[in-house]
Amino acid sequence: MLTLTKLKELHDKAYCHGQTTRLRAADDMMFYHITQWDDSTLGESSLQYRGQFDVLRKAGRQIMADLRANPVQVNFVPKSESRDDGADILDGLYLTDDRANTSLEAYDNATGEAVVCGVGAWELYTRYATNRAGDNRQIIERRPIYEANNNCFWDPNAKRLDKSDAKYVSILNAYSPGGYDELVEELCRESGKPSKKKREDKECEDEDETPSSFASPEQSYTFPWMGSGNEIIYVVCFYHRRRIKDKVITLTDPLGQTVMYRESDLVDLMDELIDDGYVIESERGIERWEVRKYIASGEQILNGKMGKNGEREGEVIAGENIPVIPTYGERAFIEGEEHYEGITRLAKDPQRLRNFQLSYLADFVSRSPQPFPLFYPEQIEGFEFMYQRSGAENMYPYGLMNRLDAQGGQLPLGPVGVMPSPVAPQALMASIEISRQAVEDVANPGLPQDIADPDLSGKAVNALTNRLDQQSIVYQQNLKHAKRRDAEVYASMAVEVYDAPREVTLTSPDGTTKKVKIMEAVLDRETGQLVALNDLTNTEYDVYADIGPSYSSKKEQTIDQLSQMATSLAQIDPMMAKMLTLQTLTLINGVDMEPVRKYARKQLILAGIFEPETEEEEAMLQEAQSQQPPPDANMVLAQAEMEKAKAAQMNAQREAMKDQASAQNNAAKTQIDAFRAQTDRAAVQVDAQIAGADIQFKQARTAGQMMENVQRMVSPYRATVQPRQ
Repeated sequence: MLTLTKLKELHDKAYCHGQTTRLRAADDMMFYHITQWDDSTLGESSLQYRGQFDVLRKAGRQIMADLRANPVQVNFVPKSESRDDGADILDGLYLTDDRANTSLEAYDNATGEAVVCGVGAWELYTRYATNRAGDNRQIIERRPIYEANNNCFWDPNAKRLDKSDAKYVSILNAYSPGGYDELVEELCRESGKPSKKKREDKECEDEDETPSSFASPEQSYTFPWMGSGNEIIYVVCFYHRRRIKDKVITLTDPLGQTVMYRESDLVDLMDELIDDGYVIESERGIERWEVRKYIASGEQILNGKMGKNGEREGEVIAGENIPVIPTYGERAFIEGEEHYEGITRLAKDPQRLRNFQLSYLADFVSRSPQPFPLFYPEQIEGFEFMYQRSGAENMYPYGLMNRLDAQGGQLPLGPVGVMPSPVAPQALMASIEISRQAVEDVANPGLPQDIADPDLSGKAVNALTNRLDQQSIVYQQNLKHAKRRDAEVYASMAVEVYDAPREVTLTSPDGTTKKVKIMEAVLDRETGQLVALNDLTNTEYDVYADIGPSYSSKKEQTIDQLSQMATSLAQIDPMMAKMLTLQTLTLINGVDMEPVRKYARKQLILAGIFEPETEEEEAMLQEAQSQQPPPDANMVLAQAEMEKAKAAQMNAQREAMKDQASAQNNAAKTQIDAFRAQTDRAAVQVDAQIAGADIQFKQARTAGQMMENVQRMVSPYRATVQPRQ
């Protein structure tokens, strides 16, 4: 816990850090919103006419419109896969609070200041939902921090874009003496004016003496109401984050069910739990973050209970994060010091030049004499009164002049000449357009006039707009980081705020709302223990943020696509075209369209396209399934067309199979013919071989017969002839 002395010391460190950047940001705010002349650059100008020809404001509006047209969409993902129900509940709660008027005002103020001077911020806080006795329900809201560059001072050691590494932040709020007195009475239940004894001790005789104030915020040197003499008391709202040691105590009730509490939460409950039969089962030491909020003036801490040192101790708030969210324009660290700026910083010089040029031109025109005629004195002698005024101020229908001079000589008819009007410098006329272009080069205020052709197609205009809208991408990305940090802080606070059974309102992305009960205890039939449904406690979440068009823009695009698809499918698939038309009807908003949307949704549920979400829709679907009513004519026609298509498809498949079988048969026949030809060829070869063998046999037999005949003829002679002795 901090003392007032330590709190002032930390505040002074944050206040002294980055004074130059805050001073420039304050001057940017003044230049953009109040006046573009009251500064050191043009303050000494001798021009009698000082016009403000603002090109910068258009650029700022364009970027702010881009930020609103492309909102940041946040999604919670539980780190434990078994707690998806808690993430869905948290998504719905966040969207509900995100749409509140206080949240919208906080976002708009922060983004507007970030675009103009480079930094903005908002704050999350909790309050009781009602003032009824016994109603302890709390809700989370947001409030803007106006002029955050002057009134919000961060820990100098914090370097991250979302300041999640900051240990403290100091926020100044200005009060009049009467407002400060009411604040003290509200927080301390005592008057904010010094007591009589205190005044006597300080030798103070003034009943309305005001307390010492915190350092006033940086003010631009062009501040037009400086030195007005108003008495202002600055009260600081100081958030301090520190790591503390704590214990998690697990208790068991007489029925055997376990509950876990932090030791710091059991200070006033331990005796009651022990009397109810709870037994301590285990203890575990942990380290966690604690955020304490102090509200203090220069003389005392105003909130919290009184401590032992005679000073109030502040109050511990819900969550473990500092509930202040910054958003930046362009940001960088130069030589260890944070610098930020918006679109105003670089556009100031060309905007000043344009104001000076056009003001000089207007001053030149207003002071320059009109062309007037030149006469000899003798020509208008006696009629000078007719020529004393010129232009619209001359009330005479005509003028008179002398024909003769005093000696009777002829005088010239009409003026002898005309005094020429002064000519504006050519360089001035040329530089006027250059100065406008210089502002546009820095700020890019939207679609240039030279390409704003009304004959361009919608796609061409969208392409040009998307290309030119890249000017705002830096602001969109930084706002995405801010909304992601906002969701982290919200989740940390919601875990402690929504820790008891209650009914809450959840909002879906399409804007519809529903009531659900959280932390509702039911009996688990499998384990026999009580479990809490829609439980947000004891769970950590990862937060993701994306930039995209709003839900209404995406819905319009979806309606257009569905209409085009339904038209193109009307002749091809009437059933699908009808489904697309019903889907389109569920998305259309208008006067007395609710019955039509309900009818379309009912038909889509009965067709199985939509899943029932409510008990009424589930009962309707069960009743329809049990009755099984006859289909309507369109359904019968669609079914007939479907059966016809199936028959045609089966016929085509059968023909394809027939063709395939025929091709296979032809291939087999070809193979058989080839085999038969090969067999015949082999048979011919065998026959030829047999015939050759037969011929050889016959030849051998003939030769043998001839040899036998010769032998027979020679044999008689061999018998009569004797061999020689």
